[in-house]
Amino acid sequence: MNFFPALVTGEHALELREEIPAEILGLDAATARAEQPIRAELVVQKEEEKFLASGWATTSLVLLCGRCAGWLPWPIRAKVEHLFEAPHPNCIDLTPLIREDILLELPLNAVCRLGADGRCPVTGELYQPHPETSGSLVSEEVWEALSKIKPKD
Repeated sequence: MNFFPALVTGEHALELREEIPAEILGLDAATARAEQPIRAELVVQKEEEKFLASGWATTSLVLLCGRCAGWLPWPIRAKVEHLFEAPHPNCIDLTPLIREDILLELPLNAVCRLGADGRCPVTGELYQPHPETSGSLVSEEVWEALSKIKPKD
């Protein structure tokens, strides 16, 4: 997705609407798949010698669940906002910046949302919460050893 700074004036913003191929994301197919193109809707405004490109990039990915190892749909709506200061090239490519904005929206570990009963919506498997532990996880012996190290006033 490119724009030409010469086409943007202070009075008239430039509207950009484009579909970008999902391949630009360069996802690892073992954990994430992009099956739809990226839809970018941006407005480029000029103020003095600066250009501000802002808007949204949306797509839908399919990510591998870190809990059940099933594939789950993951909609992405990334805010795009980039400021370009002079000097400017004749053409500015926004594609790598949009790619980065989308990748920053990905979770470190995608997991499906369990139902109220603790059931996985992908596999139907029931996940029980971890039992609560009572008392301290540290024994009294540890506190005694630490109190010997602690300087006394």
